[in-house]
Amino acid sequence: MVLAACSNPAPPPDLPRAMTGWRVSRTAPVIAAGWLRRQGLWNDPSPLRTADGYILYMTSSTDAPFKPPVLPFRAVSRDGEQWTLSPATPLLSPADGPYASIETPSVVRFAGRYWMAFTGVYASPDPSPMAIGLAVSPDGVAWKVANWTLLRATGGATDWNGYLVGEPGAVVRGGELLIYFSAVGARMEGGPPRQSIGLIRSRDGVTFTPPVQVLGQGPLYPARAGYAGYSSPAALADGEAVDLFYSVAHVQEGADPEWQQVAIHHARSADGLHFREDDAPLLTRASTDWTDGEILAPGPLRDDDQIKLWFGGHVSHPRLAPLIQRGIAGPEFGIGLATISLDQFTKAKTKGTDR
Repeated sequence: MVLAACSNPAPPPDLPRAMTGWRVSRTAPVIAAGWLRRQGLWNDPSPLRTADGYILYMTSSTDAPFKPPVLPFRAVSRDGEQWTLSPATPLLSPADGPYASIETPSVVRFAGRYWMAFTGVYASPDPSPMAIGLAVSPDGVAWKVANWTLLRATGGATDWNGYLVGEPGAVVRGGELLIYFSAVGARMEGGPPRQSIGLIRSRDGVTFTPPVQVLGQGPLYPARAGYAGYSSPAALADGEAVDLFYSVAHVQEGADPEWQQVAIHHARSADGLHFREDDAPLLTRASTDWTDGEILAPGPLRDDDQIKLWFGGHVSHPRLAPLIQRGIAGPEFGIGLATISLDQFTKAKTKGTDR
């Protein structure tokens, strides 16, 4: 499928210029394809800070490259750049559940345990291609699924979450577990599917509030230009306030693939529900030499006087041939790292648009 990529892909959209101040792994990922595990295709980073360094939850296909099952792994690092798998095997198996893959792990510590919200991807749409599940762990290493299907699409043709829910981003705020997620519904006026961000909340990890929509696409990314909206949310809590990081999705007929994540954006909320978007993306796929295909799946961390942002990405499909020729190894696919001082980040996000 990858080798058969279109030789004349559609031209990319004109992206807004990214904000300044970010230092980014421009020439190569910090975790490249084929590192840590043979044919590892690393994506979906979710970081935690520990006294000894960092933990990163992430995913890779496990049997055949680019094919299910895609499963979550755990890696550890002292500096956030040199990583070791711990353990070497996937953290969860789809064997006892309804899914072919368990993707986009988002891990937080809550109520004395570790909690992982994840996307469960069905082998075939039924009728939606995915749903959101929840797993728990006493130590962040040994995991057990607590709820295979915590949240699914409504199936309603006109609902904002009618066709798809997935890509959860968990955060703990004020004694509550908040799970932001991406949702897709029909755009009744035509154009690309409508993709927005929703939220469910819980005080015990068992009973959750009904889903509410909290962020729809802003004027910087209009549907008439092919932008579908927002995907892959991840959040940080700062007291009562929430910083939300997310991917920007674009749809273009004839592109390879037609649905692509092309930028990473940020919004802030005083209450976790009403958000003010920044005036510019944090990063776009032009921010590095190896993300001209996609840049996606932000994994933010507040670390002393810095914001650190791990993210997934890869080159355009026609440029994946060298990676395949090396046996699925190389800098064309992987997880990158961007950093900015907390002071610069705070100044940059004081502007924006209420949504």
